[in-house]
Amino acid sequence: MKNKTFILTLLFSLFCVINGFAETTIKAGVDKVNITTDEVVSYKLTITATQKNIPKPELPQFDAFRVVSQVQSSNVSLSKKDIKATIAHTYILAPIQAGSFKIEPAKITIDNQTLSSDAFEIEVKQGKVKPQKIQPETEQPQITL
Repeated sequence: MKNKTFILTLLFSLFCVINGFAETTIKAGVDKVNITTDEVVSYKLTITATQKNIPKPELPQFDAFRVVSQVQSSNVSLSKKDIKATIAHTYILAPIQAGSFKIEPAKITIDNQTLSSDAFEIEVKQGKVKPQKIQPETEQPQITL
């Protein structure tokens, strides 16, 4: 009876360890939470999973910011026992006005489980230069003939 209990405990522990390696994480970060309208903030979203193909995340809306640039990088490492994939999305954001703004969490759904990153409150004070307004993407220049 003690052997069966020991074996079951060992198998349960092994299952928990293997399950721990199969975890997906989503982390977001900003380099600053206090800026002026003359500055930019860097927002980075990193997703790590133990599967090769990571689904596209649901990114937050950067309503109070203009996306100056964006970069995506990925890394997949393979070993005899597992796969580890990491995707990083980096956005350089310029504020479009002064005020206090919230960047909502990013989300990803893997294996019917939805994971969320942290949210961030960014305080933007008026700088020397007035921020540029964003033109809606649907607005097309008028051409006269």
